[in-house]
Amino acid sequence: MAAAAMTFTACTTDKPAPANTENEQDSAKVELVSTDSIASVIEAADSTQLSALLTDAQSKIEQLKTIDPAKAKEYLASLQALLKENAEKIKAFAGTGAVATVIDAVNSLPEIEVPNVADAAADAVEGAAEDVKDAAEGAVNDAKEAVDNVKEAAGEAAQNVKDAAAEKVSNAAEKVEAAKDAAADKAANAVDAAADKAKGLLGK
Repeated sequence: MAAAAMTFTACTTDKPAPANTENEQDSAKVELVSTDSIASVIEAADSTQLSALLTDAQSKIEQLKTIDPAKAKEYLASLQALLKENAEKIKAFAGTGAVATVIDAVNSLPEIEVPNVADAAADAVEGAAEDVKDAAEGAVNDAKEAVDNVKEAAGEAAQNVKDAAAEKVSNAAEKVEAAKDAAADKAANAVDAAADKAKGLLGK
């Protein structure tokens, strides 16, 4: 049994999973408890040390899953497999005390979800495309509005020119009428004056 345990741990010694380069330094700061160390404690049937190591391992998993989920997932899977492989041996020397409680807590940890980088990238590209589309539509609408404003301004300017021309024509017509009236008055006055003069001559 001991040989089987050691063979298993040799295969399950934690190996860093490929991590995002931005998180590699942070994940390196989380010092995981080696599964080889835990296997050695199991072989030594040291329940106190086993409880301490598993408690520390559980805490480190909680820290690591927010920094490097892939590495945390791989480590948890190897740890749970080690405990399952040696369940009978652990029960024989640890019973149902504190160690059993810690083991249950570790085995109860849910599988850690690793974000799909491809999906995240696709979502980012799609979002960027939507932003570009919205910006383009906004620019087109702004251009159309600017054209409409120019047309409206041109129409108003043309109407103002027409109104000014019409006003000038009207003013000119009024001046012509005034001149005609003045000429008519002048002619009438001349006729009246001539008539008065003729009457004067006849009266003599």
